[in-house]
Amino acid sequence: MVAYQRAAGTTQELNGLLFKYKLAKALTLLSLVAVITMTLASVVFPENLQQFFGDNKSSDIESDDVPTSSQQDQQQKSGVKTATECRLPSSLHMPSSGKGQYTPPAPHDSVLKAVKLAHQDDIDAYCQHWDPVQGFDPVIPYNTHGECGHWQDKYTELHQQRLEQLERLKAGDIESFSHDDTPLYVSYLCKEVPANSNRGCGGLADRMSGMISTFFYALLTNRAYLAHWANENPIPLEILFEQPNVNWTYQPNQMKSLFTSQPDNELMSFQQVDTLNQNYDGLGSIMFRDGPSQDFAELWNASYVEVRSNRAYIIRTFDHSTHYPEILAKLGLTKENAFGCIADYLFRPTIGARKYINAYRELFALRSVLSIGIQIRTNDQALANPQNDDNTLEKWFYYFKCANEFALAKKTPHHQRIVYFLVTDSHKLRDEFEQMNEDASLRAKYLGVENMEVTSTVVTNLPLEHIEPDQVAKYIDVEIPLEVSRERMTPGVNSAMIENWLLGYTDLRVISPQGYGKMAAFHSRSDHTTISLPRLPSKAKSLNCADPKVTGYYDLSWLSHQWSLG
Repeated sequence: MVAYQRAAGTTQELNGLLFKYKLAKALTLLSLVAVITMTLASVVFPENLQQFFGDNKSSDIESDDVPTSSQQDQQQKSGVKTATECRLPSSLHMPSSGKGQYTPPAPHDSVLKAVKLAHQDDIDAYCQHWDPVQGFDPVIPYNTHGECGHWQDKYTELHQQRLEQLERLKAGDIESFSHDDTPLYVSYLCKEVPANSNRGCGGLADRMSGMISTFFYALLTNRAYLAHWANENPIPLEILFEQPNVNWTYQPNQMKSLFTSQPDNELMSFQQVDTLNQNYDGLGSIMFRDGPSQDFAELWNASYVEVRSNRAYIIRTFDHSTHYPEILAKLGLTKENAFGCIADYLFRPTIGARKYINAYRELFALRSVLSIGIQIRTNDQALANPQNDDNTLEKWFYYFKCANEFALAKKTPHHQRIVYFLVTDSHKLRDEFEQMNEDASLRAKYLGVENMEVTSTVVTNLPLEHIEPDQVAKYIDVEIPLEVSRERMTPGVNSAMIENWLLGYTDLRVISPQGYGKMAAFHSRSDHTTISLPRLPSKAKSLNCADPKVTGYYDLSWLSHQWSLG
């Protein structure tokens, strides 16, 4: 009985295995037939097969790899940058510059509007300078092709040597100078202005004129260069600028005390020079007292010279001196490049300001774009009492008339777009100007039929401030006084600097006849690219800015005779 049962169980197991074997064999044959069929179909009907399996394949991809409509909207808003693709966002952002550093607002939307109307190659090139997280590239190239000459390394070494000598002087180590040359220093000083005085340092252009010319003197007389703004007038210079090549920070009282402590020691002599508010002839009598052959080293013999100045004489030296043009040429400095090359050697905007600047600078530099900066200085009333601002496009139409004529004269076939960039002290005028992007009737009226369809209007959204509001309040009744503090003034002073740098980066400029626009012309390193409109509106309105004689007239030499000189 037991053996019989074992035999029966074995037979059933064998039958089960046989069935599974036959089933596996059948499935294998079916799979083989399917492979052969697919192979033949791929040869005979490739399009149909791709369509069938392509559609099914797409359904097998994980949902995370397929952008949803909300993800696509986010990409459109934030932009995309990969190794193979770069798409600009709908608006630019400005990442924080870090603790204690100035962070500008995001660039105005008018920038991207203008960029997206440029040639596609230019849009792609612009995009390469942008990053979704870091914002714009903070690098502003300097002397990459020797365009600023070859004096920088030698002067940097001299300056460092002078600072080392200064430390020895502070330590009282006079004997160690027996084999050294006399250590020489010059400083630019912007002091606190007494409440009853009108001898302020001036606005940004006046100050830069004094600072850069003082370095020009230092370079030509082998002196170390130092610079200082009084801490609350309106902010320390170190908050506005980085020091890319030489350390110019110093303490005025300590420096003066050191160099007046030993009046009989030739290494420790001190002299003050004041050229604040000098006119052309007055400054000439100071800087060129012996005429065109003047050697600057013979002007002041003290080992430390402290300068207060808001006047420039760099262009004048090229035009007037018989002693220095050859020396400057050997350094690689020219009448066109000297001011801008010195400024950028000494003073670098902080990282946030540089990112903001580059968002505009890269637009102005696009090959398909002709960029024209328009600087309209209305008056200090617009800054002091903005609630009463009555400036309009109509009131200042002749600036746009000049820009239109200038554009038609300078536009070339590769310029597919014209960009007008406005710098002004009037919020109302700035807002009306930007509205032309959306208002065809305003464009037709102020940009002209020839230009209206190819012109974009670009502005910043930076605050508008005078950097010496206390001085303005001495001659204007400020209806709503604002507290003058470092926190409030830091954005305004940065704004003045950023907009001036940007004005210098445009291809052409139409400016008001004061110092601010002229400084941008000097900084641009380009002559015959700026028209300074006459102060009298009737003369400005009659000017034909397409006439080559006009641009030939308003050259750097002419500008150097005006306002804070040059």
